[in-house]
Amino acid sequence: MSEPTEPRPQTSGQWAVRWHGIVLAAALVGSVPLFHLVWHGVLGREQPPIRSRGQTPAPALSWDAARDGSWMLAEEKHLREQSPIVWWLRSSWNELRYRLDVPHSDEVHFGRGDWLFLAPTVAPDRAGFEAATANRRRFLGEVRDRVRAAGAELFVMVVPDKARVYPEFAFADGRMPAAKAPIYGMLLADLAALDIATVDLAAAMAAARSAAPDQELYFRRDTHWRPMGALTAGRAAAAAIEAGPLGARLSPRRNLVLAGSESVRLIGDLSAMLGIGTVEAPDQPGRRTVPMSFLAERLAETRDYYGVSLLEDGRLLPMGGTDADAEVLVMGTSFSEENGMKALALSLGRPVRLIFVYGADGLGPVRAGMREMATGTRAKVVVWELVERGFLEAGWRDPRL
Repeated sequence: MSEPTEPRPQTSGQWAVRWHGIVLAAALVGSVPLFHLVWHGVLGREQPPIRSRGQTPAPALSWDAARDGSWMLAEEKHLREQSPIVWWLRSSWNELRYRLDVPHSDEVHFGRGDWLFLAPTVAPDRAGFEAATANRRRFLGEVRDRVRAAGAELFVMVVPDKARVYPEFAFADGRMPAAKAPIYGMLLADLAALDIATVDLAAAMAAARSAAPDQELYFRRDTHWRPMGALTAGRAAAAAIEAGPLGARLSPRRNLVLAGSESVRLIGDLSAMLGIGTVEAPDQPGRRTVPMSFLAERLAETRDYYGVSLLEDGRLLPMGGTDADAEVLVMGTSFSEENGMKALALSLGRPVRLIFVYGADGLGPVRAGMREMATGTRAKVVVWELVERGFLEAGWRDPRL
């Protein structure tokens, strides 16, 4: 049996590597509390120096969460991700994975041809959606009744998910799975059962794609539609409104025209969710994601925003959704901001007033709109814009006004 050999003494180079590793690890671990101590404690700043969509929000404090320790874990993660060092490390790691063609994200689904999709729109919770049917119909009926009590009529337009419009880029076999395919039709069936006027925007998008296959209706790396997608939806909704009894409630069409446009190169919301080098600029609401790396800049897309004006007596009067006398009121989401409201006004040939709140579920604008219904409205037609994926969010499990 051989004698055990004594370990060789470490060389100075080995000791240097070890201690440099220990110091670096300690510095990284200590950087988060040190940052918060200096930034918030010594300097007294309330907001973090860097904001990005990849950061986790502060968790809500409750007795149950504090007792089982889940609040502390969530708060620790929230504080850690507010650190500029963590932001830089995470951004660098995510960008490296993206460039090596092995990207990862819990929120974003990576499709074909550099197309990105929200993960829940590709693999929806069909069981949860069906379980909420009774509550969904109850709430839709309540909104309908309140609009009618105010002397107006409700029209609902459900914006189809990008994965529905472009299944060949979203799904491995190019076809929607059984868990997703019927959801849009089920929503239209809900509205029909409640005698709420609507329009099949998914069919309108499919027809537009067939007529012009090279014309993209949605952004590749953002959840929203392009101007042509907004115009396709606006035309379909306007045709449905004017063809039915709602059209008879409106005054004659007026001369609304396109007047001016603005092009901006922006980072899409899906790109920002990847946790790459982007920051949110609070002084630019609605268009605030700023690239901070070459990859983020490459993933940016050009956004065109159009103006609509009323042409009367040789004068152009800009229509920005603030006309108090407008007969059409839109309770809209971010799709209204992305040319949706102006496309509808242009297609209807009538001024439109907008109540706008972010959120695909459309619950924010409808709650604001119902407060107006209770106090009186000049609107004759109320258009409620929702997004297909919004019905899968927690707010629609048991919605309340």
